[in-house]
Amino acid sequence: MKLSTTVTAVLAGIMLLAVSGVGEAQEVEPRTYANTPVGMNFLAVGYSYSSGNVFMDPALPIEDLDARLNIAFARYIRTFSLFGASAKIKGLVPWSSGHWEGFLDGEFRTRDASGFADTRLGLDVLLVGAPVLKPVEFGGYEQKSVVGLRFDLVMPSGQYDSSKLINLGSNRWAFHSEIGWSKTWGKWTLEAAGGAWLYTDNTDFFGGLTLSQDPFLVAKVNAVRSVRPGLWWAIGMGYGQGGRTYVDGVPRDTKQKNWRLTAIVVYPLSPTQGCRSPLLPEGPFRPARILTLLRSRTRLPGTEQRRKNHV
Repeated sequence: MKLSTTVTAVLAGIMLLAVSGVGEAQEVEPRTYANTPVGMNFLAVGYSYSSGNVFMDPALPIEDLDARLNIAFARYIRTFSLFGASAKIKGLVPWSSGHWEGFLDGEFRTRDASGFADTRLGLDVLLVGAPVLKPVEFGGYEQKSVVGLRFDLVMPSGQYDSSKLINLGSNRWAFHSEIGWSKTWGKWTLEAAGGAWLYTDNTDFFGGLTLSQDPFLVAKVNAVRSVRPGLWWAIGMGYGQGGRTYVDGVPRDTKQKNWRLTAIVVYPLSPTQGCRSPLLPEGPFRPARILTLLRSRTRLPGTEQRRKNHV
């Protein structure tokens, strides 16, 4: 394989990584633990539109939900050497505008919101099997077994109003750590990873209450098939469990046990551009924003007088 062909494929792959995982990150995203040349910078901007049951968990009390959400984002990725290990640092800043309408406890509610959602920072570090290589050195590299770590930090920077149930921001910090393994046989790559999300309390939840949440455990596997440089497809499966929420210490019936199946195809358009097409419907792997809504079977103390038709 020629050097230019190899680097072209890697560039296309990183650019596609830069535009995937918008909003709620794609936790079953393939090729997270693929090695990349160091000293490279990428800036991606994009737009997505979602409709239907957006930001909702099926266990939550909004019925007949109809939501329309526009998201614009900017994402930055830099590859570098971290104490002799190949690493990537990532940042994502989303701006959202949405309209939600549905029934809460039998009452029709609407909500319109526009503004910034929570900023997300990430760090990927490959510990084994991924030597630090510059672009000119990458042509002779053949990936075999790779072991790495992934860290994500979600900052409470998004728009938030404690008098509303649905918000663009979460008003709390979230931390994610993960260990992953990747193995390549010819044109096939198998990946597996496991990790956990941890959350701080939201002490200014709806009506001035406090929302807390248990850790949410995640596991995923991906099978990736390379067709030619820059062209590949993947299927993946993920499972998440936990994440029960508590309002002022009272447990809610919100423990999650979620499966997710993904399939995508990726192909290059140029040495630095590519197209990523989902073959199955895509959505967030970790729980939907359960902090924004309440279970209908239990009314929260002190909220009866605060409810309005505009959530």
